[in-house]
Amino acid sequence: MRKMISFSMKFAGKKWIPRAILSFILMAGLMLRIWIATSPGYEFDVGVNQGWGRSAIEIGLARSYVEQVSGNMLPNYPPFSLMIFAAAEYAYQKIFSQDFATQLVFHRIMIKLPAILADIGTAIVFYFLFRRWRSRQSGILAAAFYTFHPVVLYDSAYWGQTDSIFTFFMTAAIALFAAGWMSLAGALIALALFTKVQTVMLGLFFLTIAILAGWKNFLKVCAGALPVGILVLLPFLLEGNVWTPINVMTASVGYYSIVSSAAYNFWWTLLGDTAGSTPDTTLLFGVMSYRHVGFLIFGIANVFTTVLFWKRWRPFRQSRATVVTLYATASLLAFTFFFFSTQMHERYLFPFVALGLPVAFVNRRGAFLYISVCLFFLMNLMGWLPLGSFDRALFTTFPTLDVLIASCQLFAYISYVRYLTHLERRILPPVKHHALPAWIRLRLPKFATYLQRQ
Repeated sequence: MRKMISFSMKFAGKKWIPRAILSFILMAGLMLRIWIATSPGYEFDVGVNQGWGRSAIEIGLARSYVEQVSGNMLPNYPPFSLMIFAAAEYAYQKIFSQDFATQLVFHRIMIKLPAILADIGTAIVFYFLFRRWRSRQSGILAAAFYTFHPVVLYDSAYWGQTDSIFTFFMTAAIALFAAGWMSLAGALIALALFTKVQTVMLGLFFLTIAILAGWKNFLKVCAGALPVGILVLLPFLLEGNVWTPINVMTASVGYYSIVSSAAYNFWWTLLGDTAGSTPDTTLLFGVMSYRHVGFLIFGIANVFTTVLFWKRWRPFRQSRATVVTLYATASLLAFTFFFFSTQMHERYLFPFVALGLPVAFVNRRGAFLYISVCLFFLMNLMGWLPLGSFDRALFTTFPTLDVLIASCQLFAYISYVRYLTHLERRILPPVKHHALPAWIRLRLPKFATYLQRQ
């Protein structure tokens, strides 16, 4: 495939050929997703999302947080997710029928469509990122790889989940950080947070980048994020219950107060199936609760990645070192968040699939580790929502297969940490610019002069 793409790049020097190839890939990926979306998937999640959208239309967005039509469960998602569901339900109602009970297949496709479009959007982001970072051929390969990624197809088109939406916002925000588009990056970070609270996994990472970019750029990030937050919360401000969605977001920690909700992570390796019934407030060895141990490990991971890569996090520099380390750091934090935090669902490793893709293009070892993690993740998804009779029989025949997958993921995590350490020290080119940001570096001579005078 790569030789065919290389040949097409050279054919008559025509610039429209890469765009034609990309368009064909994206269109094929969209058609494939629509075909897969006709399947029921996880009917409970799909039905709940449809109910949230319907309630937002019929009784209003603000009121839908305290009341739902047809006995649907109250929302535990941020408000922008409900806006997306409401838009999908409104489109279905206008295009197909006034009755939500008719045209069930089209109704199912419509509620899955926002996540499907987010998949296509992420593939486009990777095309432009890799084209600028490496070459057009790499951009097309990256877009094709993500478009037809089995995990991405499984989560969005088959399952009917929305993890790809906030992942798209985070992926694009990092690319914009690398390009120096600070205000737009801040806006996308706000959208990601108001779509899924799991965005906090990269909160300190985004904050560090904004600070290192200088106070002016930090203000630009805030200037981009603040209007988006106000617009999302505007319907609640007008209704006088702005704290309702905020309380839902802050209460997400502890909503599923168990060690692991079918996530084959470190706690599943340690406890097996009992991780799904053990409260995460239980003390581990009588010293610290499982929840706080997860917080501690995740905090250590933030410090580790900051110390390892911070000297290469520089906006306005779309160099190999900047792009790779930004996404490598984000992918490691996403991996750590899933693997050691409690209350994790089986789907919460999804951001790694996008954030870790640039690492897979560094060398063969990076590609091998990335594919291994994604393979174990896919098996985790199938362990909860089987695709067919084969995987259902496989987990039934081998009841300890879930613990084996979790154990393999543990070795993959350790290998990934070691690989990133090796990547920073031996593979990436040496830093040619000063390690300190300009706004600090310019003040050092003044500070030295002040000390001499004292």
